[in-house]
Amino acid sequence: MADVTGPIRDAPTGLDGDLPGLRAVAAPRKLAEDAAEILREQILTGNLRNGTHLVEAKLAARLAVSRGTIREALKMLAAEGLVDEEARRGAFVVMLDLDDVREIYDLRAAIEGRAAYLLAASDDPATFDGLTRALDALQEGARNGDRRAIRQLDLAFHEEVCRAGGNDRLLDVFHRYVPALHTLLAYDELVYGSIDVIVDQHRAIYDAIRSGVPTAAAEAVAAHCEEARDQIAAHFEALPSV
Repeated sequence: MADVTGPIRDAPTGLDGDLPGLRAVAAPRKLAEDAAEILREQILTGNLRNGTHLVEAKLAARLAVSRGTIREALKMLAAEGLVDEEARRGAFVVMLDLDDVREIYDLRAAIEGRAAYLLAASDDPATFDGLTRALDALQEGARNGDRRAIRQLDLAFHEEVCRAGGNDRLLDVFHRYVPALHTLLAYDELVYGSIDVIVDQHRAIYDAIRSGVPTAAAEAVAAHCEEARDQIAAHFEALPSV
């Protein structure tokens, strides 16, 4: 591969001065993010099982990166609730169990459903601006095929439902479970596969909220959470037993 780190020399002549066909190069992904993604997939698919000791030196050698990179990756996964870092013992896989999945999604159905109800009942058009932007961003992420972004944008959409609903206590509860939601949204990707399906689900929630019928909005969010709960629970049941 040619060395592209230095200045470009002998560029061909005759190029349009504005270079309309070119766009900014995206910032390169950090090695730690790549390492975290590999480990996350192994955990979510059950190849790294609950309680597995994640030894930095072994992982660094296997992934051909530094121990510092692995350390940073493990901290990312710890923030998502997939890894437990214990003083003087190291990092261990912590996988949510079936009860965790069911309880968290039942909680989501309750708090997000109520927030959607309150939001749909709003008579201030400006209340919906944030949710519109959240849906637009999710659709743009889908057009770009950016799966990493989709998870963040999915979470941002649901957070906006809770924020725009106007009940700060509901939003506080949502924020408390954000690390677990990061993990469960990663399972969503495995279960649904298609980015378009995820976008269609959120567009349906948006339409139900904008309909101005509070009960329909609450039911749309609850149905979304319950479907995800059942799909992910089935995925858990299919994982190899420890």
